[in-house]
This record gives sequence, structure tokens and C-alpha cells, in this order.
Amino acid sequence: MSNTKTTDSTTAELTIERCTDSREWNRFVERVDGPPFALWGWGDAAATYGHDRWYLVARKNGDIVAGLPLVHMESRLFGSKLVSPPYGERGSLLVGDADGETDRTIDHLLERTRALADALGVDFVSLRGSRVADLPKFEQKNRFVTFRVPLDSPSEVWDGVKDSRQRQVSQAEDAGLTYREGDSLSDLEAYYRLSLRSMRGHGTPPHSFAFHRTIWEGLGDDNVHLGMVELNGELINAILDFSLGSTVYQWGVVNDYEYRDLNGGSLALWKSLERASEAGNESYEFGRTREGSGVYLFKKSFGGQKTWYDDYHYFPTGTGELPHPDDDTYDRAKDVWQRLPIPVTQYVGPRIRGQISL
Repeated sequence: MSNTKTTDSTTAELTIERCTDSREWNRFVERVDGPPFALWGWGDAAATYGHDRWYLVARKNGDIVAGLPLVHMESRLFGSKLVSPPYGERGSLLVGDADGETDRTIDHLLERTRALADALGVDFVSLRGSRVADLPKFEQKNRFVTFRVPLDSPSEVWDGVKDSRQRQVSQAEDAGLTYREGDSLSDLEAYYRLSLRSMRGHGTPPHSFAFHRTIWEGLGDDNVHLGMVELNGELINAILDFSLGSTVYQWGVVNDYEYRDLNGGSLALWKSLERASEAGNESYEFGRTREGSGVYLFKKSFGGQKTWYDDYHYFPTGTGELPHPDDDTYDRAKDVWQRLPIPVTQYVGPRIRGQISL
């Protein structure tokens, strides 16, 4: 598709185009305090599944003033869609200095997005966790919730944790569980081996190791954090979170259910919060959760403000349905998945997981 240009007699020329410069894109994301899921490396990870990247930018006088990182996902089983971001919590529209013309800039960026969706023939466009409200011709849906914890001092964060959860953290340490931060590819491999068992327990297909490794190497050392809880040197709980600028985002929590009574999950999450506070981040976001679920209640016990994710969707045909994890079809698939051997889930799982945008 060709670049879109709009001008009038009182404003500078606004150009909408596809960005191909990873360094320029990342500098813009960092400048506007965007989420790590908007970084170029996240698109690289999506590309390991064969998906196309459409990172659109609005330029004025050659400078990027707004951006929208889109990934085109297409499969026979799950259809065709444009997602920002796939597999992540927040992405969507990123707006910088638009010289007082933010609404105009957003309108033109979304106009180009709708034109792209029509040209690609997708079923829908999904902008997840948008920071910008009331997007023209997009439907707002609030299906997932998170908890957002302000990161003051570690002691203040600790005071916000429910008493029963504090006791579990202490019990985990008394039971001999130790925590450390992973910093090597072998640590990531250990995390991935545990994730295969953990995801099978959930009845969920796992991502590929190539996907994890691309994120590990592509997002930067300062933005990727791997917390590891061990018992006698054996990894039994782990947490993978990502940060950029002011916010840390919890993303991948995995557990060995054989040791769940040792409360290693509580220790891992607390240590992740503590690390983020000590690093000087301003807030910690717990990731997408369905309201009222067991995971929701677990996260709620660590304090924080309940916050709905504002997701926006565009349907080229005017109407459509979105995938939802509560669908009965997923329940039947989970039952089957939990019975499969680990080598089978490792081989087959990424071929399925890579096509699911959630």
C-alpha cells in the first residue's frame, strides 16, 4: 500500500507509512514510554510463527509523532486478523508530540489501519490495552482485567500484600526455597522446560522456544527479567516479566504443581514486585485475567488497583465474533491437551499457540 499524505493550509504535512527502521521505531517507543510489547523485538518473536509485521507510523516533518504496531495473523483454523499486540497485554496506539493535533493524527492513522484491514481481508482488527479512548469506528470491549500496583518503596509494596499471602512468602523461605534472577540462555532453557509441564497442566499449548529466545535476545537485558525459585537446585517456580520505562508487566508465570504446597508461586511474585520497586519502576501490572477466576483472586491478594483493559475492535464486514478462552470448544481441547505426553505438546503446541492472539 502506498503512503497516505494529508495536508491543509494551516498544518504541516502528515504522512502515514509503514516503518521499516527498527532503531527509529524503538527510539520512538521508548520516548513515549510505550510498553515492551510494542518494541521491534516483539514483532520479531511473532515473525518466528510466520506472521507479517505492519508497524504504521504518522510523521510530521519527517519525525514520528504516532505509531501503531500491528501484526497480521492468518491461519485456516483461527482465521485472519490484525492484532496489536499478539500474545501481549498492551500495545495499540502510541502517541508522542503531535503539536496539538493528536485527534487528527489518530484519525488518519486509524483510517490507514482500516484500509489495510480491508485490503488484507481480515476478520477483525484488535487493539489490545489501548491507552487512547474513543477510537473512531472501533468497538470498545472490556473482557479482561488486571491489577496495577504503584511501586513506592519495597516496604510500602509489602504492606499492601494481604497478610495470608505474606505468611506464604515466609513459609516458602522457611521451607528452603531460594530465589535468584536468571541471566543466561541455560536459565531460559530451564524456564522453558518447566513451562512445558506447567502449560500442559493448564491444558494450554505452549509457545516455541524460538519465540522465547527471540524475546530474550531482542528486547534487551534491561527489559527482560526472569525470576527463578528453586528447591535444592531444582527449578519449581518461575516468572518472566518485561519492562520499559515506568511500568513492569508480568507475562509468564510457570509452576511445578507437585510442589504447589510450598508456596513458591507466592515467593516468585513477591520477589518480582520487590525487584521492580528497587529498580525504580513506577508501577507493576499483573497481566490479563478473567474477573472472578482463581488466578484473579491470587493476584488480587498482592494489592493494587483493579484496572480493566480497554480493547478496541474493527470488523470490516460490520460485525463479527472474537475468540474467548471461556468458549466450550477450548474446554474440550484443554481436556485432550492435559493427557498428551510432553514431547508431543512441545512439537505440536507452538503450531497451535502461534495462531492464537490472546
